[in-house]
Amino acid sequence: MKKFLCITLFTLSSLYLSAQQQYTWEEYGISFTLADDFKESVNSIDEFSASGDGMELSIIPFKDDAIDDSDIHAYTMSIAESLNLERVDDVNTIDINGFKGGYAEGVQNGAKIFVMGLIDPDSETNFFVIITFQDEDQNAIDEAINICKSIKKI
Repeated sequence: MKKFLCITLFTLSSLYLSAQQQYTWEEYGISFTLADDFKESVNSIDEFSASGDGMELSIIPFKDDAIDDSDIHAYTMSIAESLNLERVDDVNTIDINGFKGGYAEGVQNGAKIFVMGLIDPDSETNFFVIITFQDEDQNAIDEAINICKSIKKI
């Protein structure tokens, strides 16, 4: 029984790991992971966008070496405000994988919108990450969190 359970857990872990796509955006020295159902729609120097099962992701780089983590948090909040969200579920600062910044998540017309601003304290390149999906979709919420946690400098 223990052997069967170990084999089953190993197989499920392998399936989960193989169900991920690793992306490297060489121009900006970052990598991130998306579920295997995501397909690129834009991959240029100005934007990376992809869509998956009920989700959309965009990463938009910008250069500014004069801003700090409080500035990016304020910029992120102003973007969230400009979206005229019907409901704001969370606003917070973040420090993740060498990036600092802020995020806001809210709802507009039944869609959850997640906006994250990231600065790289070691370069002039910064990023806005926008993820949208159906409100109250717990799988999508978990997937969005995993995407954000996977963004790292290479």
